[in-house]
Amino acid sequence: MPKTDSESKPTCHELSATAEIEGIREKLLVYGYATANDSRLGFPEDFRDKFAWAYFNDEILHSDVPDIPVDRKRARDVVYYEWHDSRLDLSEYENILIKNRGNIPGERRHSRVLLLDDDYACNFIRTCLSLVPTERRHDRGTFGANLFRTFTQVVTQPHQDSEEYIIIYVVGKVGTGAESYLYRADNPDELVFSATLRPGEMLIFKDDLFLHGATPLVPGDGQVAQRDAIVCTVDYPGTYLGEATCC
Repeated sequence: MPKTDSESKPTCHELSATAEIEGIREKLLVYGYATANDSRLGFPEDFRDKFAWAYFNDEILHSDVPDIPVDRKRARDVVYYEWHDSRLDLSEYENILIKNRGNIPGERRHSRVLLLDDDYACNFIRTCLSLVPTERRHDRGTFGANLFRTFTQVVTQPHQDSEEYIIIYVVGKVGTGAESYLYRADNPDELVFSATLRPGEMLIFKDDLFLHGATPLVPGDGQVAQRDAIVCTVDYPGTYLGEATCC
């Protein structure tokens, strides 16, 4: 992705909490989930267009075998982070390997995309990490950024990812459906949240409190349904194998 010029380049070191971010943190503490909008979070107006052009293409995204659902394309980055008060240091993690996850035994290998060289992507990650309530965040850890292009099923069933926080951000969408939902993990019959995330909208939640998923995509007349989304995980220790290479 082309860099922005120095006058419009987002800052990439110190993070200050806006009223919008403080509100999201409070909702996470009280309800366990919150929604957000990229414009209210201060994303550049051209963020989605540039991100889609740079990453949601066949050079970056690939189909994995095996995968569930079978017709989606994906790529992943894993970033190591360290908080130093309000300063957040990021570096690429050396491994993106997950074992025994999503009903697929053994190691899960995916195409890797490196996001930290891109100011827009870097600051997207910084903003996502800043949404975690200060008193709940770890001093250091890993953050997974999964780029998904789906065409029919978004997920196969309500599930948990066994991570600390999940962030779902929709970059683009063609068709209808793909309604995101949350059920109480301790009472799977209790629906807590249900809404169709539009491009630019985000859902963040504490993973252990909910079962989450989305309804299938529905094509419009003469359309091929498609949903481009970034699904991020603020991880528990030990999710990824290997050692960090932090700056």
